[in-house]
Amino acid sequence: MKKAIVSAVVLMGLSFVPAHATEFGLLLDKEIGKAQTLGTAGSGLATGRYDAASPSGIGFRAAYTFLDLKVAELGAAVTYHPKSEADLSGPTSGKFGNQYVAIGVQADWKLLLNLHAGLDMRSEKLTSSAAGGNDSTTLTRPWVKAGVGFAMPTPVVSPFVRLEVAVPLSSSGSDATTSPDDFRKAMAPSLQVALYGGIRF
Repeated sequence: MKKAIVSAVVLMGLSFVPAHATEFGLLLDKEIGKAQTLGTAGSGLATGRYDAASPSGIGFRAAYTFLDLKVAELGAAVTYHPKSEADLSGPTSGKFGNQYVAIGVQADWKLLLNLHAGLDMRSEKLTSSAAGGNDSTTLTRPWVKAGVGFAMPTPVVSPFVRLEVAVPLSSSGSDATTSPDDFRKAMAPSLQVALYGGIRF
């Protein structure tokens, strides 16, 4: 009986908390990596010093608000970023690529200026391709992001745009790696700058 009463009270309380699908948008980004030295050849890659690879790409995001306080929101978001590539410059020429899927939480302040903060867990697929072969490595790590932008309130939907910056909370490797797998992890992006825009419902 007590459990039923508690459950009813919780459900009644939740019924007064507005929740709705909040946004769908496109992410135009630049991912910035760092230079690395590969100490062991493999997968078509020669040993030596490689410049940082910084691919540009586009991603897709959907978010759902589970707490709306009018001037602030708390929600969850899912992002899919198809593969983007940049030239691999070093002893071996080729391509370095990255694609990822992310799920996370986010908070938005909407009074006057739109301020955004979030935490994502990303599963990144890192690829290297050269004349001697192609290979990939999967890297899972948390990212923190922040942004600033503005929205145009309208009766049905609200278009918005913001500038976002994201950084990983962990990194792999050092300036010298001993295997192609570690090399790809060390070449992974260490900064993402993006223009994000879409609509809120």
